[in-house]
Amino acid sequence: MALKQGQLVREPDTGERRQEWGTIAENALRVDRADARVIIDALSVDHAGSFNLFYLIRKHYWTAAGAEHEEVATFLEDAYKRVRKVNDDLAIRIVELGGIPPNTPPTLQERAEVPLEAEDLYDLRASLEGDLEGYAILIVSMREHIALAEEKADPGTAELLREHLEDLEDDAHAIERLLEDETLVRAEMLKER
Repeated sequence: MALKQGQLVREPDTGERRQEWGTIAENALRVDRADARVIIDALSVDHAGSFNLFYLIRKHYWTAAGAEHEEVATFLEDAYKRVRKVNDDLAIRIVELGGIPPNTPPTLQERAEVPLEAEDLYDLRASLEGDLEGYAILIVSMREHIALAEEKADPGTAELLREHLEDLEDDAHAIERLLEDETLVRAEMLKER
């Protein structure tokens, strides 16, 4: 297969640019602009990490195979939708704080601490182990950023992160339980989630 050559990111030929990438505008939340920049930088890491985690889980949903793969795929479908919600909510919060969320492959990958999996196909256990690692990285980062948001007097961001952290921790725990089972899957565990 030939590799595509050409421009990865384009700038529109027409239209007015409302804000330049990397700048911080005034925000209606009344968060100091310098503090908003620090929070936006932190949220950008979580946003990019959740973007990568979303793609990891979705890939594994597409490719789930083996014993009781349908139940695993159903769980993964629900999980990637929850991670996508995290991703969207973080992007919206970055905008509310006066920033622009990372939104191109280069800017996302520069900030993402959650690594993507190689494009090859791996067994379900290895895939879920990678998902669990991604969850762990994102969870640790979000916990640190809750403290940062509180330190910078932004309780709204702290609360947003706390709300999503609970779902991420629940999904990570479900994956841990899947991996504990010798056959990988217990259908009754998936029904509990």
